[in-house]
Amino acid sequence: MDELDETSIEILRILQEDGRISNAELAQRVQLAPPTVLRRVKLLEERGYIKGYAALVDPLMVGLKVTAFIFVESAAGCDLDDMSKFMAQLPGVQEVHRMIGEWCFLVKVRTDSPQTLEEFIYRRLRNHPGVRRTLTTLATSSAYETTVLPLPKIAPAHEPIEHV
Repeated sequence: MDELDETSIEILRILQEDGRISNAELAQRVQLAPPTVLRRVKLLEERGYIKGYAALVDPLMVGLKVTAFIFVESAAGCDLDDMSKFMAQLPGVQEVHRMIGEWCFLVKVRTDSPQTLEEFIYRRLRNHPGVRRTLTTLATSSAYETTVLPLPKIAPAHEPIEHV
C-alpha cells in the first residue's frame, strides 16, 4: 500500500463516519477479509493518514456556550512555532491556524461564559510577549460543524479516462 487506493479511501471514509465500527463490519462493507482490513487500517495509522480516534462531545451539553474566533497578530520577530505551541496549550483552544495576511493566526476557542473568554484573552493570550494585538468575533450559534474531510475519488482502473 504505497499510495491511497480506492479501498483505502473507502476505509477512511467509513472510519470518519463511524470510528467505532467493528473490524468485521468494516471488512464486510469494503468486501475484504477482516485480517486484510485490520492490516490496512494499521498501515493507515502508521503512515499518518489516521491521526487517532476520539468521541465527538457536544460542547453545549458540557456547558461550553461561547464560541469565539480570535485573530492574533504576533510581535515582530517572534517565533511563530513557539506561538503556535503556546496557543495550542491554552484551555479551551480547539484550533490554531497560521495565516498569511494582516493576521498571523486564527484561534477557535470555546468557553463557558463571556467572563471566562475575557479572562482567557486578557490574562492569558494578550499577556504573552509574542502577541501584538487580537480581534475577537463571537459565534451566536454553530449551524454546521464537521470533522469529516472531503476525500479524493479514484476512478476504477477499468474505466476509460474522459478527455474534454
